Amino acid sequence: MHGHLLVSVSSIFDDTRKQAARLLKQFDSAGIPVSLLVAPHIDGNWHLAKDASTQAWLRDQADAGRVLILNGFDQAVQGRRAEFANLDAYEARLRLKGATRQMAKIGFEPTIFAAPRWRMSEGTLEVLPEFDFDFAASTRGIHDLRSGELHQARNLSFGEGFGSAKWWRRNIIRAAERSAQRGNTVRLSISGRNLEDCKVVADFLKAADRAAAAGARPADYLVYA
Repeated sequence: MHGHLLVSVSSIFDDTRKQAARLLKQFDSAGIPVSLLVAPHIDGNWHLAKDASTQAWLRDQADAGRVLILNGFDQAVQGRRAEFANLDAYEARLRLKGATRQMAKIGFEPTIFAAPRWRMSEGTLEVLPEFDFDFAASTRGIHDLRSGELHQARNLSFGEGFGSAKWWRRNIIRAAERSAQRGNTVRLSISGRNLEDCKVVADFLKAADRAAAAGARPADYLVYA
């Protein structure tokens, strides 16, 4: 039995949009869907609501069938900590309200939530069913918020607080291939901030190619819908 191959890109904003678009073309030509992790605020001074070009690009992607995933509220608060990693239910609810309202106001209503760096507190998981999300993705896997089922699947990341050094990239490539050979679902993600480095991009593509060659079936994050 084979698992799925789920690929995603995060940290998409004005400085990374063109690099992300180039990467998507490469994956599209290989027949591997890529889901996009989108946040309303990044780096303290970028707001999706004020960036008409990125909004238009994301709408084009969504219209073409690309899956958009809400990736937190304000990544500027992260510092060395992931935004939703340690929040209690009250604080998580406030941030989720802010994020969903701001996204809806500009015409985006994702049905999947992924906490920044995939690190999601129990308080966040507790309140997510109050919002219009069907699924949530964390370090543990894909949470079906309708049934409560967890589809276990480890995430393997370049950047996003996980590093992108050569030794790390080699480990990710090997881990993706081994996991696919065992029939597990392989989740690969990369930060848009790392897409300027052609070697990082090449190794990310290699990790996906190796996983697919080992039997992981390319899909997007709506595969469990």
